[in-house]
Amino acid sequence: MTEEIQILKEIEKAALLCEKNYTREDIFNILKTPSDSGNDIDIEKQICILKLQDIKNDQEADLLMFHLTGHHGLIREACAQKVNEFLKSEQYSDFFQTKENLNTLLKAVNDINPNICRLICEILPFVQDKDYFLEILYERFDTVFAELEQLKRSNWYTKKLFNLYWCLEALGNLYPPDSQRLEDIILKTSKFRDYTIREKTAMVLSRIKSDSTVLQQVKEQLKQDENFYVKRYASIW
Repeated sequence: MTEEIQILKEIEKAALLCEKNYTREDIFNILKTPSDSGNDIDIEKQICILKLQDIKNDQEADLLMFHLTGHHGLIREACAQKVNEFLKSEQYSDFFQTKENLNTLLKAVNDINPNICRLICEILPFVQDKDYFLEILYERFDTVFAELEQLKRSNWYTKKLFNLYWCLEALGNLYPPDSQRLEDIILKTSKFRDYTIREKTAMVLSRIKSDSTVLQQVKEQLKQDENFYVKRYASIW
């Protein structure tokens, strides 16, 4: 019963904060407050982020991006929603295009919260320096492959498969040009036992224009896949 009362109190606090009027200055002052300062700062940061209507400069964009990783899940998800909104806007997108911010976007692609992964993957077509993002994404693939090789079928293996799944989703949303690194990734992921990885591999192939013999062979292989969700992409090829 004590736990239920505590939950009700937290809901009441959140409701009161939602009704509070925040100026832009209030919002950014709260975002500048260290998250370990107590006084329900995490809940207030989440609400302030969701109330944010615009971005006026690089510094404001950087402060928002700072909260996309390494913070409470409530903050990260709220931040992902706002970054998704602002990056899609021609008015605000340029503020988020620094390499540091692109590095942060890649970290968010592998968040433990799938809603955050999805929101960030969705806006990757709006990244301007796609060559740089592909470069760091390919490096992330190398790391995940190495970790999977070490873990094999341990409990952590499934968690790393989750990372690989979202890396493939990110790759598909970038519509990558043909390259040796791309071929190597497609070859590896097309043979994974987990069908969701093969399905995402097929999705990536559906977004690539290439005469590569290697990729054509993988397509033929996946056309014969035992799983319906993998084979369905054959109609797009």
